[in-house]
Amino acid sequence: MARTKHPASRTRNHPKPTGVATAGTATSSAAATPTRRSPRSPAAKTSPRQAGRQKKKYRHRPGTVALREIRHFQRTWKLLIPAAPFIRLVKEISNFYTLDVTRWTAEALVALQECIW
Repeated sequence: MARTKHPASRTRNHPKPTGVATAGTATSSAAATPTRRSPRSPAAKTSPRQAGRQKKKYRHRPGTVALREIRHFQRTWKLLIPAAPFIRLVKEISNFYTLDVTRWTAEALVALQECIW
């Protein structure tokens, strides 16, 4: 696979170093301690641009939900008729029409039962 160059990501709100003395300036203990902001009201937290926005609904990647549904339906079966009575009924009907078909594979019986809605 070919390598691609990714642009450098910028992070916001870098904390500025406090208490670092530069040439010609002295640091005081008040400048070294960060100040706390007073808690604001919830209305003040949202900017006017974000006031009308709703939180975006999370979307799964394509195929993720489909694979999860496949796994779910492979684990659970909702059959209209229970397996044992259905197998007896299929064998009875096949014997009624012909005596040549006496054995049924399990896969064939399951396939018959799944395709009947």
